[in-house]
Amino acid sequence: MTVSGLATPFGFQSFPNFTQGRQGNSVNKIVIHHMATTDYDSVPGIWNSRQASAHYGIGQDGQIRAYVDEDNTAWHAGDWGTNLTSIGIEHANVNLAPNYDIAQATIESSAKLVADIAKRYGFGQVVPYKNLFPHSQFTSTACPGQLKDKLQEIADRANTINNGGQSVPTQSTTTEQPAQPTSTGSSAIDKFKAGGDRFVLQGSFINNTCELQYGIYQVRSQELTAEPFSWRDNGIPTKLLEDLDDPQGRSFNDGGRVAFKKEYQRGTIDKYSENANAVGIDFLDGNGIIWFDADKFWNHA
Repeated sequence: MTVSGLATPFGFQSFPNFTQGRQGNSVNKIVIHHMATTDYDSVPGIWNSRQASAHYGIGQDGQIRAYVDEDNTAWHAGDWGTNLTSIGIEHANVNLAPNYDIAQATIESSAKLVADIAKRYGFGQVVPYKNLFPHSQFTSTACPGQLKDKLQEIADRANTINNGGQSVPTQSTTTEQPAQPTSTGSSAIDKFKAGGDRFVLQGSFINNTCELQYGIYQVRSQELTAEPFSWRDNGIPTKLLEDLDDPQGRSFNDGGRVAFKKEYQRGTIDKYSENANAVGIDFLDGNGIIWFDADKFWNHA
């Protein structure tokens, strides 16, 4: 059994709506929820009649309760693949609709729990939309309410805890660059490494073609993708993209302009291939790493 030492078991697995084990999957993300209630004690009893659950809940005073063993799959994300690879954290509200406010004590305890989980599972730096997500990322829902705008605060506090009290700057606020690494022979890869392996890609690019490949619709963009091209390694799933020419219909017509959705526009490089001069990024959408030409990606940022 795996339960954070910060949490107290409460109604622990006393409800039917969770799944034993994780079907061989590993935890690589945390999903943030709000309870949409001020009645902290109503959870987890409500899950006896509602097909949902989460691993943890945090009260208005910062108390942390454990509901489901981390080794088991809670039904919290609205997406089965995400359930299998994530830990869900619920947060009690201090008032109801329309505000659904969250107490600062709740946020502070959330950061402590996130830090503990991230450290135990080897996440490295906690980064919103990389390994810390709002519930609304995976299904159509208003959850986690105001907490969606608190993800960076939670991540910053968690990183401070895991770095011995030393604040870790985020990509948008960093003012100092780490020591220059040994040159790889690729100026773009060197630049990414010098910037802490972080990327920002907010601009648009051409969709040269969109095809159904390996069960998902993918875009090929010669402005970004590495060569030689393969749909398995270099295609960009349309679920990651906005169709700028047809935002409502999302037709992804060949030759149209597209851009990464806001939540995917910044993050961390996961792998480098110096031989191919390529950077690999796992957007945690369930489709693995996508490889981009390092120079094209850097110049497009």
